[in-house]
This record gives sequence, C-alpha cells and structure tokens, in this order.
Amino acid sequence: MGGSAEGLQAQSLDGQWLNVSPKEDEIVVNIGDMLARLTNDKLRSTQHQVICPREESWLTPRFSTPFFMHPRSDMDLTCLESCISAERPKAYADMTAGEFLTERLEELGLKKK
Repeated sequence: MGGSAEGLQAQSLDGQWLNVSPKEDEIVVNIGDMLARLTNDKLRSTQHQVICPREESWLTPRFSTPFFMHPRSDMDLTCLESCISAERPKAYADMTAGEFLTERLEELGLKKK
C-alpha cells in the first residue's frame, strides 16, 4: 500500500520540491543510494520529505507502507559495466555494501571512525 493522501514530496534535479501523488493503481519506488551507486546514477536516489498537508486534508488519513531492504554486507557495489560509458564515466570507487553502510553511518555521525 502506498501513500493514500498528500504530503510526500520529491526534489527535482533543479532543487524544487514536487508533490508526489500516485494514482490508486500506481506505486512510488525510492531507488536508494546503493542502487544509484551500482547503476552509476542511471537510477537516481531522490531526496524526499513528507510535509503537513493543506488544512482541508487534515481529516484524511495518510497511510504509507515503506519497505526497506539492505543487501548482504559482502555484496559488491562496483558500478555495473552496462552503466558506464564515455558519456557517463564511472563515478564511484569500488566497495562493498558493508563498506558503504559504514561510510554513510560515519558521515551521519552515527558511528565513530
């Protein structure tokens, strides 16, 4: 089940916040940073937020069912060869999912170096 009322926004490439309003038969998929890295940003991880909806929507319940998945720590996140080209050179150093998670936790200050 996806979000059932307004409030979800995604940030466009130029920094604007856009309302995400899927239809009843649509779902919203946030790619995530690891998949973006694996695809050399062919699939982008998008900044997103949930805001307080307009007052007239306050009595409409907003249900959302997020599903988070993390690969095994030893999974190789080297950019896929099919996602690297002269127009899109490799953007990331090779690392595993575990190394990436450790790096991200350190960046967020949730783990000491």
